[in-house]
Amino acid sequence: MKSCLRYLFFMLAISMLLAQQGLASNIFPLEPPDTSSPRATLTSFIHYTDKLYEAATAAEEDIFLAREFLQRAERCFDFSKVPPTLVSDVSIESVLRLREILDRIELPDMADVPDKYEVKKHKILLWRIPHTEITIGRCPDGPRMGAYLITPETVRRLEEYYNEVDHLPYRGDKGDEYTGFYEQYIYSSGWMIPDGFLKKLPEWMKGGYLGQAVWQWIALALIVILGGSSLWGFWLWHRAQKNRSRKWSWRLERLLFPLYAMLVCIVIEYIVDDQINITGDVLSVVTMLMELIFAVFAGVAIIIGGDVLMRGILVTAKVKEEALDADVIKLGCRLGSFVLVFVLFYNVGSYFGIPVTAIFASAGIAGMAIALAARETLANFFGGVSIFMDRPFRAGDYIVLDNGDRGEVKAVGMRSTKIQTRDDIMITIPNSVITNGKVVNQSRPHPHFRVRIKLGVAYGSDVDRVEEILMELAENNGLAISNPEPRVRFRRFGESSLEFELLCWAARPHDRGRLIHTLSRDIYKRFNKEGIVMPFPQQDVYLHKAED
Repeated sequence: MKSCLRYLFFMLAISMLLAQQGLASNIFPLEPPDTSSPRATLTSFIHYTDKLYEAATAAEEDIFLAREFLQRAERCFDFSKVPPTLVSDVSIESVLRLREILDRIELPDMADVPDKYEVKKHKILLWRIPHTEITIGRCPDGPRMGAYLITPETVRRLEEYYNEVDHLPYRGDKGDEYTGFYEQYIYSSGWMIPDGFLKKLPEWMKGGYLGQAVWQWIALALIVILGGSSLWGFWLWHRAQKNRSRKWSWRLERLLFPLYAMLVCIVIEYIVDDQINITGDVLSVVTMLMELIFAVFAGVAIIIGGDVLMRGILVTAKVKEEALDADVIKLGCRLGSFVLVFVLFYNVGSYFGIPVTAIFASAGIAGMAIALAARETLANFFGGVSIFMDRPFRAGDYIVLDNGDRGEVKAVGMRSTKIQTRDDIMITIPNSVITNGKVVNQSRPHPHFRVRIKLGVAYGSDVDRVEEILMELAENNGLAISNPEPRVRFRRFGESSLEFELLCWAARPHDRGRLIHTLSRDIYKRFNKEGIVMPFPQQDVYLHKAED
């Protein structure tokens, strides 16, 4: 029997059970228990727990059949108020506890329990077993709406009820050889702990305390200490490894500690539940604590994984840290991490039975207030998105704003853009200002910049020689590019000079000032040497004495 219980209640081969259940069972696998009235529910529960006991104590143990009877007995309860993470264990304990209670108290005659006709006639919503607080009630909503189930309040207090009757003997109609198997279940162990080991323990270690055997408390303390020590040792090793220089760009080793911590939580929960077989409120506390720690480290792993992915992409794609592409990649990875963490904790909250929908609805109202208070920040953010989509300029371009500021774009962020002027002054401009103003990009569509030098020569000068000198000086200047080639234009006859214009292109907008400087200096020197006069505007004023 003990071997059967071990396999039955710990369910070590669930996948095998599901695959072969239909073959080993001789009852309809999809047939639900009758819960149409308090009488039907109570009768179904007693019937299926009787069958469960017979299957567990039969000469030839039928584990699959016993599992089906257990599932039908579980469906007589309303576990809607139990966190999903605890339903599996609470359901087994509830079935065994309630059967132990019913075997020790006097049950009413089934003819006195309301059936579905009396329920409909008298509109009975709740029925309580006489002289107890064990209640069967009509399920008001959910997928089992209308069924009469053992109420969530009864499920919550079953341990209290069991502690009040566990000293009582079984009823006389159960027979002298009848023994329940709830205590065998809670004090048994999994396959990792041999039966012979438990038999050799002293009697004081087999005694119960707060629903657990003393040896179970000792084993629980040891596994928690070992798990914590293992985690601490791995953290010290991981920190030492992290401080070493790494040659590869994808720093996947950063994920080792959170993944190891998640593994430790899984191992501790498995050993505590399936091997040491901790039950009741102690199991609930340990399980929820391990699930919470697992969720926290899972969130940490998601955040670190997003950062690893982001930096790996930046290094692999050789994207400059100050470029807008880098900011967009960072934003995308961080938003992706945030969404995954949000989904994780939303599911964790639902798993623990927390009303997360109401919490996030309240958070949404608070978020609207924050958004209104931070509208300027949001405007700058969407301005950065607009810059990324339109690409009016990039890091390294020379731009001129409509207020006259001119400089090289050093960084384009999601909130602001930084420009370094020729005076080596860094200007930070909010993106909302840039997107709403005129921007002249001197580096696009071509990186070179055209320079215009206007000059005048005296009337009577050799215009062919003037053009030849200007072309020669432009072609020999190292700051001017040859494609497009320089050109000279005779613009007009001025009031005091013949007006020419030299057009050439600097390789970069940075070189505009130096190119104008060197060309102007060379033109002046060469014209002086060639005797070409560059007149300046002048007026002669003649004074005549007026006659009296």
